[in-house]
Amino acid sequence: MVAPLRHRRFDLMLVAWFVVFAFTSLVMEMYITFSVDLASATDPLGRVWFWYADSFDPIFLDPPYFLWLMCTLDGFVFGPFYLVLIAAFVRGWNWIRLPAIIYVSAIVYSTAVYFGVEFGEEAHRADLPMVLLINIPYTIVPVILLGRVWAPDVFGRNAASLD
Repeated sequence: MVAPLRHRRFDLMLVAWFVVFAFTSLVMEMYITFSVDLASATDPLGRVWFWYADSFDPIFLDPPYFLWLMCTLDGFVFGPFYLVLIAAFVRGWNWIRLPAIIYVSAIVYSTAVYFGVEFGEEAHRADLPMVLLINIPYTIVPVILLGRVWAPDVFGRNAASLD
């Protein structure tokens, strides 16, 4: 039997990050997916997106195709997967191990491409320290997740001892 999530503080921290990531994937990335003109957005979330892009990361004001594609995949693939991760960690579903490992591989690759563009020759006057600060959790948390699901029995007897 798996200990309740409230007794697995480390897993609870991961779930909190998955909630944030689900929101950004399922809600915020859709502005890019559906080609919303952030400069003209009048809703609060659209205004926050515009503020972020205008202040720190202008590549999102006119996203190139690769970024549109990454945001679309994030919204329609990773977004729903975060919800599955949340359920798996709450309920202690061991079968999440392989999908989580596949997800980590894909998201680390994706964020590496994004950072490569932001920090590479094609930098779009981005505020690199701020871009890194905002986006590095999307790489670090998945790597932490990889460590968490590495053992074949993810939620076995020793799962509670991780706290």
